[in-house]
Formats: sequence, C-alpha cells, structure tokens
Amino acid sequence: MPNKLHVMRFPLVLWLALAGLTTLGCAHSVAPRRVRYADINNGALQGYAGAEPLIIEFQPGDRLPVNFEFTGEDFELQPQHPPLELVAKRHGFVRISANGIRTSPDPDRFDIKPSQPGSFRVGFGAAQGKPAKLDVVIAAPRR
Repeated sequence: MPNKLHVMRFPLVLWLALAGLTTLGCAHSVAPRRVRYADINNGALQGYAGAEPLIIEFQPGDRLPVNFEFTGEDFELQPQHPPLELVAKRHGFVRISANGIRTSPDPDRFDIKPSQPGSFRVGFGAAQGKPAKLDVVIAAPRR
C-alpha cells in the first residue's frame, strides 16, 4: 500500500511544483520602460532606476556618442577620448535588460534569431609602403 500512495502523490506534487514555477515566472516579467532616444536628454528617464528592462526607440539619423577608452601599462590612446558616434541607419529599437542588449525593428519582438552572428576582431597590420596599424573591428549581428 505505501507504494501506491507514493505513486499517486507524485503527479499532485509535480503539478504543484509546476504551478509554483509558473507563478514565479510571472512575478519576474516586469513591463519594460520605453523611451525615444531623442527624449532622453530632456528627462525621459527621470525616475528610472534600472529595475525593469529599457527599450530605446531610434529614428534614422539619431546620433549616439560613443565613449572609447583604452588603459594599459605599455600604451595609451591619443586623443584619450576620440569623438565617435553611432548613427542610426533606420528606425529601430534597442532593449537593455539583465539578459543583455538586443536590437529589433519591432518593439515587441526581441527574440528574432540573427541570421549571422556578431563578431569582434583585433589585428595588427603591416604592409610594404603603408604605416603599421592596429585594427579593431566590431560587426553587429544581422537579421
């Protein structure tokens, strides 16, 4: 008899565990905060503490300053903070959350798998008649 009782309780315990996980999962899904990039410098992020995901809407031509820094014992970057900007090529959205940074043309679909992954490359080049140089190349994933 104890074996039958134990077997009968297992589905109930499994169901309760799954129900608890489902409830727990719902507790963590917080609605993201959505802002236009053009409004950020005008206080659009006032009161935002970073607890919920952030979706930033970019319009073509929006210019995002980039801070590029290098620190090391043997080399320094000159100028230390070169003026760089990313310029939006098309209308799109960037989602920043604890799960990382994702881009999408649709503010409700950040689960689109890239057709080509992103990459990062650092290389040193030297060729006859050309100055030696360090290449830093970043390619974003493609949809």
